[in-house]
Amino acid sequence: MNEKYIGLMTQFHTALYWKPGSEGVNCYLCPHYCQLKEGETGLCRTRLNYKNRLVTLAWNNPCAINIDPIEKKPLFHFLPGHRTLSIATNGCNLRCLNCQNHHISQCAPDTNTVKTVTSSDVVDFALRHSLKSISYTYTEPVVYYEYMRDVAEKAADNGLRNVMVSSVYINPKPLKDLLPLIDAINVDLKAFDEDVYQKLSGVSLKSVLKSLEIILKSNTWLEITCLVIPGFSDNPEHIEKMCRWLKSNGFDKTPIHFSKFFPAHELSHLPPTPNRSMLNITNISDTCGLEYVYIGNLPGNKFENTYCHNCGNMVMERSGNTLLSNSLISGLCQNCNHYIPVIQ
Repeated sequence: MNEKYIGLMTQFHTALYWKPGSEGVNCYLCPHYCQLKEGETGLCRTRLNYKNRLVTLAWNNPCAINIDPIEKKPLFHFLPGHRTLSIATNGCNLRCLNCQNHHISQCAPDTNTVKTVTSSDVVDFALRHSLKSISYTYTEPVVYYEYMRDVAEKAADNGLRNVMVSSVYINPKPLKDLLPLIDAINVDLKAFDEDVYQKLSGVSLKSVLKSLEIILKSNTWLEITCLVIPGFSDNPEHIEKMCRWLKSNGFDKTPIHFSKFFPAHELSHLPPTPNRSMLNITNISDTCGLEYVYIGNLPGNKFENTYCHNCGNMVMERSGNTLLSNSLISGLCQNCNHYIPVIQ
């Protein structure tokens, strides 16, 4: 047993989705399928083999609690203009070269100095601040699955919505089990080439696409984000392939956020994405038939706003993460009465 965990035993919470193995325990939460001997933690750094049972170090152990605009997630068609309580724990099951939150995602929960915060504490905080939702974000919520699920259950019981911001590198069963508790999810689709995906994040594109298909068939509101990184995810042919896949698989009305890259983490040597490249993406997505495409991290561009797909009337105006106006009534454009899919 690793000595650093001695004294923390009372904080351990039994994890879900694992089985005893020939040399320890086998985790089935995500496609990494970690096989852990006594005292070992998974690639995510949050799941530990303690006396041949799998426990989570992330239980009641957040590293960040903040109030954000829902547009920051980004979600543009879900509770527009509202604030959300954002929480996260340390850890991640990806190794993204561009991670902006690597100081919390690439370390274990036992390094955290925040005091214990229970699911009831989180929900009470949200209610005290008159918020409508709780968001699981900043790091990868898949790796604090049990904590997220417990908070989400209590949130739902108290009339709060649950939002997940995720790369959805997760196996189908735990995802399907979780989705009934999640009202909205923004999926980080990092690229549309298997080799690039592996190089950029250390995980498989195929698994992420499977998760997207599962989410689309659920009752969970979905939006997708793609960070456009020079030399990785900015290839116009790959972007067109992505857009055509989304269109042909039923995601044509799903809001898609293409975000401008700025140097970060292990890609600090790269330049920001050229503005011209970002705006050219709208031509590609429009040709492919995607109806709600947004350009993020590029202040002042018109693709921060929402337009009626039928008549072209602007129905929601934004400046960055701030909603300036919203003319929709029950999702209807007041100019032509066309329905814009939105949860208000």
